[in-house]
Amino acid sequence: MKGLTARQQEVLDFIKQYIEQNSYAPAVRDIARHFGITVKAAHDHLKALERKGAIHSSEGISRSTGVVGFSVAASVETISVPVLGNTAAGLPILAEENREFELQIPTSLIPGKGPYFALHVEGDSMVDAGILDGDLAIIRQTGTANNGEIVVARVGEDNRVTLKRYYLAQHAIELRPENPKYGSLYSKDVTILGKLHMIIRDYER
Repeated sequence: MKGLTARQQEVLDFIKQYIEQNSYAPAVRDIARHFGITVKAAHDHLKALERKGAIHSSEGISRSTGVVGFSVAASVETISVPVLGNTAAGLPILAEENREFELQIPTSLIPGKGPYFALHVEGDSMVDAGILDGDLAIIRQTGTANNGEIVVARVGEDNRVTLKRYYLAQHAIELRPENPKYGSLYSKDVTILGKLHMIIRDYER
């Protein structure tokens, strides 16, 4: 590991302390807030630490920073959540071809009932529910849902996958967006794949 500046060492020590206390790494904004610096300055420190081999990070997830040679206490349990990329028509959603990587999430953030998978959110159809384009949606696998719950569902003969609110209508299932620009989708051919558990957001995107 290349030599660190005094401030870089302070940032690295803060990341270690934060991981020990919370079981996950700080977001860029957490670092900026702690040191009273801009988000860009915090991001530059992280990039410098990564170049010098002090930390590693994964695929644009704001809380996926790890410290090289450092791990949280063994008592901290995590659950492995597959992050899915292309959910191609005709393939099971958890097919190996769809997997990008495995995200380790502390069990303190996820209840024991599972399993779980994660999907990249595309588009703005759920913005009024606080779900934005580029977010990572953590989904608990289940084949059932109650009215008003946000689900991932496979719809129609083309097997497209969508994230919407679920409502059981009289003659079909309504998949309702959370953006007035879009209308609801009605279909009898709907398969619920899971329910939304949490959102992970990268504020640098």
